[in-house]
Amino acid sequence: MNNTAVLVIAHGSPDPGWVALVDETVRQAALPLPVGIGYLGGVPDRGIAEALRHLERTGVHTVLIVPLFVSAGSTHINEIRYMLGLIPAPEVATDLTPLNVNVRLVWSDPLEDSEPVQLIWEERLRELSTELSQEALLVIGHGSGEPGFHEIWENLLQSVSDSLQRKFRLKAAAYATLRPDTVAAQAESLLSRGRLLVLPLFLSEGYFTRQAIPDRLEGISYAYTGRTYLPHPQVAIWIRQTVEQALQRHAVPPNDAAFVCSTQQRE
Repeated sequence: MNNTAVLVIAHGSPDPGWVALVDETVRQAALPLPVGIGYLGGVPDRGIAEALRHLERTGVHTVLIVPLFVSAGSTHINEIRYMLGLIPAPEVATDLTPLNVNVRLVWSDPLEDSEPVQLIWEERLRELSTELSQEALLVIGHGSGEPGFHEIWENLLQSVSDSLQRKFRLKAAAYATLRPDTVAAQAESLLSRGRLLVLPLFLSEGYFTRQAIPDRLEGISYAYTGRTYLPHPQVAIWIRQTVEQALQRHAVPPNDAAFVCSTQQRE
């Protein structure tokens, strides 16, 4: 019996296609440990509590938490950590209440600017471009109106725009957020710098990529596919790497150590 399991936590959506995409990505990670997927909302009977209880019933002692979110700037990350008893109090208003947790929980960071995610940004940028040296890039993220969380978003988005501009020698690059709404103003500031490319930093396509961003850019000339992190095989790779790193950082029960050894041999 395994002593360790994995709980992947995602936002959730009433769209079955959105949920199926997350489920398939976790399957592609091919983790040799018990795995659960818990959704924050929008998916009946597949919430975080249900997924955690199921893993507890398997008899594991430790559950590795993998938050499938773009950034720790999401206030949902803070809510989830409070729900799991990993912090004593939330920093934002929430309807979530702490769970009675009967296993050791090991938290990992969300996607952020990890190496697999950087490869996704680069591929999405190449899909948009015709001549990078004559183009300007606008990176758009969700953002947050909450102090502290907004700064985390800004740090990530600044890092993305700076790194892509340096690597691809773009004529210009900047970032914008939906909250607070800086999309149109930032796009207009780049129009004189070259052909405008718009790169959304969202986990999956949906309302924000299909409606919110295009609505804010109405009347502006730009290149945009709306393609997001999913579907992309690098997300499954990130999940596996996150689990490997969590096992290495923390005490690994003897019968789970083989997972770490096998992944090290593959490298």
